[in-house]
Amino acid sequence: MIFPVSRRRAVGNSVFAVTVVVLLAVAAGGYYLYGTRTTMEATSTVTATGSMSESMSTSASMSETSAPDAIAFVPAHGQMFGVGWLIVASLGNGDYALTLHATGLESASMGDYIVEGAQNSGQMATVPIAGSNATLSEFSADSSGSGQYFTVLMENPSSAYESVSILYLPAMEMQNATVVATASLTM
Repeated sequence: MIFPVSRRRAVGNSVFAVTVVVLLAVAAGGYYLYGTRTTMEATSTVTATGSMSESMSTSASMSETSAPDAIAFVPAHGQMFGVGWLIVASLGNGDYALTLHATGLESASMGDYIVEGAQNSGQMATVPIAGSNATLSEFSADSSGSGQYFTVLMENPSSAYESVSILYLPAMEMQNATVVATASLTM
């Protein structure tokens, strides 16, 4: 049914005015809340993983006056290893802090790791980095395959060792130890 033109009515002026006032009040309130909101700072952590190759490795020799050097670990052929760094820093009293961080390792349920150094003495001997007590040179990886190790040495590691290696000890058996990665301390 079509209504004759005379029966059609538009929205009344008072209804239109009230609607405009309500919309303006809502818009003004939103603008006020937006302008006075508390500022929040978003942070994000980016984790980069990849495989190292010999062309990506770096090495350096530490001296008493140098800043801490970060030396990349080079994975042994065929080993599961992500990225690893060895950091050596002089403590100023003749002692050196040695720390390493590695990713892409087996979790602790599979076995532990030991940090060993190849001596400069010409004997080609490999010994636990923390001295004769091998347990002080051991560390485990967490469930995501990241491992960290820290020790303080009484001498400059570059004068005592040619390289530092990470060895995997499946089921904590030294006879089954496998070199996972090595960081050279010589140029």
